[in-house]
Amino acid sequence: SIYYTIDCRHCGSHTTYEGYANLRSISRTELSKLQHIDTEEAIRCPKCRSRLNTSEAEFRAQVKVECN
Repeated sequence: SIYYTIDCRHCGSHTTYEGYANLRSISRTELSKLQHIDTEEAIRCPKCRSRLNTSEAEFRAQVKVECN
């Protein structure tokens, strides 16, 4: 299972998900290794729709991923 938590810097919302349907542009391998985050296709906050992946650093600061 993959669990991830979004802490949006824009709206301040805190959202936790199980699975990875909402982060479709990231492959399972990338999630498990967190080596490369796609910055071409937008990954957005589910509450305010602010983009979370303008850069890899911004994504890593706002999205925490745990793979079990």
